[in-house]
Amino acid sequence: MIKSLLGAGAAICLAMAEASAEPPLAGCYERIYDEAHLRAHRRQMVRHVRLKIAPTSVSPSEGGDKPPIADALLQMWPGKRKPSFDSLGVCWTEADGLVCNGSDSAVETRLCKTKTYGVRDCRIEDAHSGRFRIAPRPGGALLTVLETLELPQTGSDVGPFLYLSPGDPENRDFLLKASPGPCK
Repeated sequence: MIKSLLGAGAAICLAMAEASAEPPLAGCYERIYDEAHLRAHRRQMVRHVRLKIAPTSVSPSEGGDKPPIADALLQMWPGKRKPSFDSLGVCWTEADGLVCNGSDSAVETRLCKTKTYGVRDCRIEDAHSGRFRIAPRPGGALLTVLETLELPQTGSDVGPFLYLSPGDPENRDFLLKASPGPCK
């Protein structure tokens, strides 16, 4: 009986230690694209990207067969717009990186008549948050849009929204550098 109690206690301690451990790729990543890059990629909408990866606040039991291990705050600034467009996603490990869901938005606003990507004052799909992947790269990470990603503008619950598509090579992959300090 004592051995089984000790075994159960050790399993609980191990699970707690794993839950509090830093997830893969934990930290801050950022890139501000310079004018030369944007001239060479005229269809690229995103000028500035920031990504913060931290231990998740979601219970592992909520993830099913893919338990969440990290939260990823993704912020993007298209063109010279302020404030940013944001998504807070829950992530799980896949291959050598993380896959994250975009944040769910409960916004009820009109649907767009077309599914054109970019900044929109309407929603192109009803209640679809999207998905992105984060893969390690020397000195940083590669962020790739896997499913149409909806990012609402910071502080707004009615839009505008930034939409990115996995079918758009100029606005799908973002090579980010690790930031030496904490995210701002």
